[in-house]
Amino acid sequence: MAALVFCILWSSYSAGLLFLICMLLASIELTKLFNQGKQPTLGVASKLITLGSAYILSFFILQEVIQLQWILLLIPLIFVFFIYELFTTKQNQFKYITEMMFAFLYVFVPFISLIVLVTNTDFSMKIGMLNGRYMLLGYFIILWTSDSMAYVTGKLLGKHKIVPAISPGKTWEGVIGGFVFSLIAGFFISYITESSRYLWTGMAVIVSLFGFLGDLSESMLKRKVGLKDSGNILPGHGGILDRFDGIVFSAPLVMCYLFWI
Repeated sequence: MAALVFCILWSSYSAGLLFLICMLLASIELTKLFNQGKQPTLGVASKLITLGSAYILSFFILQEVIQLQWILLLIPLIFVFFIYELFTTKQNQFKYITEMMFAFLYVFVPFISLIVLVTNTDFSMKIGMLNGRYMLLGYFIILWTSDSMAYVTGKLLGKHKIVPAISPGKTWEGVIGGFVFSLIAGFFISYITESSRYLWTGMAVIVSLFGFLGDLSESMLKRKVGLKDSGNILPGHGGILDRFDGIVFSAPLVMCYLFWI
């Protein structure tokens, strides 16, 4: 958490580098989940190169270092991956290509959405903040508040399970507690930063509800393969996917929310 806050506040480049590393590690963990918990050996390098190249290209476009038309490079990049998998993988080509497409949706899109939030000054100006880095930090504060208070409220008051077959510990009381406290966090952020209370409230609603759904979706993936954690890179906390599951749906939807308003 401390490293994330430092990288966000230092610069958009440090945040971008951190998210790139996290995205690549998360894609490895996701591939491991697809392989029933076994460490994958085939197709990982090509997947990382494709995702990493697409991320770096998108990052520099968003930073306005290179022109928007460079985004067209994504098309041949994806085709190269398809051709590589078709002609070098001896079996299960469809499986590897499907994994890649899922990784784009489940890993690439959420992390690149965070980069959009931290670099797009139009979004931060809409919400009443001059710097996108502080807006992104506010997003994570709401997400962390929702997760933490959902856990605390669920432990203290939780009686009604949501989906015990997928995640036995999650209760309706916990979800409601996380939702209420995320609204409070959004209100305090707007008050302290003197920015739009209504837009922060809307963001808090999206982050809390869809952050929970992201957490639930990752629990379902782990349950399918019989794993407790997506990885062990963070001792006592699981893997990167375990730490960033809340952004899977919430980050892209917050980006869309700020664009539409």
